[in-house]
Amino acid sequence: MKTNDIYISSFPKSGTTYFSFLLAAARLRHSGMAMVPTLFNIDYLVIDTHKMTGVPAGSIWHDGIGDFYKTHSPYFQVPNFVYVLRNPIDTLRSYFHMRRQLGSTDTVMEYLNGPEGVGSWIHHVKSWLLDNRSASQSVFVTEYEALLADPRAELCTLGAQLGIEFSAATIEFAIGAASIERMRTIEDAFAARNPVFSQFNLEFVRKTQSRQVGEFTPELISAIEAHTRPVYELIKSRLRG
Repeated sequence: MKTNDIYISSFPKSGTTYFSFLLAAARLRHSGMAMVPTLFNIDYLVIDTHKMTGVPAGSIWHDGIGDFYKTHSPYFQVPNFVYVLRNPIDTLRSYFHMRRQLGSTDTVMEYLNGPEGVGSWIHHVKSWLLDNRSASQSVFVTEYEALLADPRAELCTLGAQLGIEFSAATIEFAIGAASIERMRTIEDAFAARNPVFSQFNLEFVRKTQSRQVGEFTPELISAIEAHTRPVYELIKSRLRG
């Protein structure tokens, strides 16, 4: 780890891929590099620590900032990190859907009460944002909902913290590179030449505007909210604008 490396942390299915595409595209264009993020290269543009375990980092950047590293692990000591926060209902629902695609046969209740369910989400966000007492760390929280609503503002705000002034053209390029339409297209292209990926019939990028999981009944959603809302609202109350 270098002093100018930045970790991007999130609970699984919190919007980290979308954020990574936005950030990598903006950084590539800002650096004058004739490259765009794809599903093939995104895990080394924003280094996936789980996929790349034990592999030396091969940095491509020359803008003064180190490498971006993505992690879904609970808190560990790093000097600089960005946390991608998504509302817990949508996060847990999306994660359940992905686990089903990967072969899980858990019922919703088994999942929610299991090691990757509600308790895991609470532990993850608390470990990075509430129980963390490392006041000297450089920390930036971006909310997935804000990213979707106004990616220009989020990129400008993050760029200001990084000391990078993204031009309007760079931001528009990044938004296009991370658009849902483009990501659907590149996922199809990725699967077409990747028999390992395609055998799972994964839908990592949703094919419709919304993804519904019928097992998440109103009663279950209310129960999830009762457990997660205090933590989620406390974090949001500490964010200013």
